[in-house]
Amino acid sequence: MYGTQRYRRRHRGRAPSRLIQAGYSIYDLMVTSAVAGVLGLGAVGMTSMVQDARMTAQINQMMGHLNLARSEAIKRGIAVTLCKTDDGAACARGSEWHAGWIIFVDNNVNRQIDDGETIIKIEQPLDAIALNFAGALNRDRYVTYKPVGMVDPNGTFTFCDHRGAKKAKAVILLGTGRPRVSSVSASNGPLSCS
Repeated sequence: MYGTQRYRRRHRGRAPSRLIQAGYSIYDLMVTSAVAGVLGLGAVGMTSMVQDARMTAQINQMMGHLNLARSEAIKRGIAVTLCKTDDGAACARGSEWHAGWIIFVDNNVNRQIDDGETIIKIEQPLDAIALNFAGALNRDRYVTYKPVGMVDPNGTFTFCDHRGAKKAKAVILLGTGRPRVSSVSASNGPLSCS
């Protein structure tokens, strides 16, 4: 009885509602649409950010491998070569750099892996990134670091994804052997993904 009296006091003067309302108001739909639109715009930005992060990770990996080859050449006092590979066992002439590469001690500087030469690192194919190397004098199959840390040939590694040259990045090797990252070519021109 006490509970019923309290209910009556609280709801005094109100007619009991017999209809239960269900559904959404126009206001609810507008707020939901606005939130969905903002989230949709954020998803587009996130896709680009993920692609940029993937490209940066691949560039950092190449920079690390070039620095590794240079430091090993200086430390060991002998030439160290990076060459493109398609099988992870030997240097290849026709494959592309994004198929993988090998870093090895090149005792006789013939830019081929011979018996007794130490393999330092084998890199697997890159994920969704095209990688090209344009070296001086059209040498594009290898990069050799000399015992003093200088590189032969100097050149440019160009990283491209499906977004094309507009988002391409380059790792530029000058004769000193130190790599640097750039969004333009060594001659300050635009990068090409072909």
